[in-house]
Amino acid sequence: MLKHIIRSSKAASLLYLWVLLLCIFLLAADAKELKPGAATDTSTRDPYSHKAIGAKNYRGITLNILTLATPVLGEPTVLHAQEFEKLTGAKLNFARVPFDKLYQETLLGLRQGKYDALYFGSMWIADVQPYLEPLPRKMLESAQYQDVLPHYKRVASWGDTAYMVPIDGDRHYLQYRRDLLEDPGHRAEFKKKTGKDLNVPKTWPELQEVARFFNGRRLPDGSVISGLAEVTVSDALLGNYFIKRAAPYAKHPDVKGGFYFDLKTMEPLINTPGWVEALKDFVAAQDLYPEGGRRMSFFDVIKAFGRGNVVFSDSWDDPFIEAMEPGNPLRNKVAAALSPGSKRVWNRRTGKWDAFPNVNFVPYIVYGWTSGVARSSRHKEAAFDFLGFHANHKNHQADLLVGRFGMNPFRQSDLDERFWTERAGWDPAVARSYVETLDRQSNIKNRVLDLRIHRGQEYVYILSVGVYRALTGRESPQKALDNVAERWRQLTNRVGVAKQRKAYSHIVRFEDNE
Repeated sequence: MLKHIIRSSKAASLLYLWVLLLCIFLLAADAKELKPGAATDTSTRDPYSHKAIGAKNYRGITLNILTLATPVLGEPTVLHAQEFEKLTGAKLNFARVPFDKLYQETLLGLRQGKYDALYFGSMWIADVQPYLEPLPRKMLESAQYQDVLPHYKRVASWGDTAYMVPIDGDRHYLQYRRDLLEDPGHRAEFKKKTGKDLNVPKTWPELQEVARFFNGRRLPDGSVISGLAEVTVSDALLGNYFIKRAAPYAKHPDVKGGFYFDLKTMEPLINTPGWVEALKDFVAAQDLYPEGGRRMSFFDVIKAFGRGNVVFSDSWDDPFIEAMEPGNPLRNKVAAALSPGSKRVWNRRTGKWDAFPNVNFVPYIVYGWTSGVARSSRHKEAAFDFLGFHANHKNHQADLLVGRFGMNPFRQSDLDERFWTERAGWDPAVARSYVETLDRQSNIKNRVLDLRIHRGQEYVYILSVGVYRALTGRESPQKALDNVAERWRQLTNRVGVAKQRKAYSHIVRFEDNE
């Protein structure tokens, strides 16, 4: 029949015009899909889109999945699993455990072959990597994986091989009440009192000066504001908060070969002057917290900033997203900036403090949730399809809008202001501060990663105990960190110095931008 149509020149012209218009339409649609911030849903470009996954038939296949208890991570995992079941016919069984049991269950589950796919902390890579299946070429070449920011691709990898499917991107950054810092009355009073302009603080001493100016101040609505919210209870997250504070003092941009340890000797650096100076700062901030601040968990930090009870938080995204939730009176009254840095940086090569004309900002890329497929799984393709589906553009960007999910930006398309203004409904000034902060972090080459070595979580717990002893006055900052260093030496010797050096070399290459 086509031959008869083409015989007619007029019909041929019409057919040519129709094909041309169709091609233009498809090219425009493809361009729209690839536009930053847009959901990619073309199976040829993204094998994990709803359309592509809907074409799979996994009836009769059961996947056993380990994830965190709801709501953080666990809730979106289950929601996307229910969709995946409907689209593919697969059955997904879940084991949901609290965070304090997730590390142990992850290792046990991998060793015993209990799970096909697992959700866990990316900082555990040294211990879990031997049991994980490398990412397949289909995933590595997919549009959604190519969209992952370069430093999060490195987080997902061990050496040159990617073992973890990115679902989340974590980092610490400064979150502040912009309505208070931009208030003309506060600005005039701060200028009169200090002789300085009331700006977003760029160093830890500046932050604590501004926080002290506001601390205890009664606002027009009758509430009393505090200066700062930080984790102060002795759990692993306290160690993370301290690492972030220490980074600009102890991570010299011109000194390579280790931030936590000297890579050559595996001697801990945790009690060197840069770390000690940061702990002195931390101790000095203890009177800036709201009531109960000496026993503040991460949940308390989220609520303190999210409800407007403090001027500053420097943390994961959660407090900021809480403040920006629809219906929150604080919505669009906050902003983001880089974590404070330092103009004085300890040079461990020379044994001296170096003065910098500009602030030494050192982003802390602090783990983040991730996922992987067990090498022991009999259904690897289905397991990778599920993890890819979980993090496809449509699902991921929907997750970003729900604070309690704990899913945060890790793709280049997440750094498009239009997504945050059009989809999330943020004020352009807030969206700009957020996107610019994350973008600047991505481009700063002097940075700090988690302690991704064997039993790394145990090292961070030891650090947390030492920091807690200093914060509560049981020991001086130097004494507390001396004790941490000694316990780190003992643990390293038990694990094996050579084994830890090999694992630590992966971190050093990342932190030194090699």
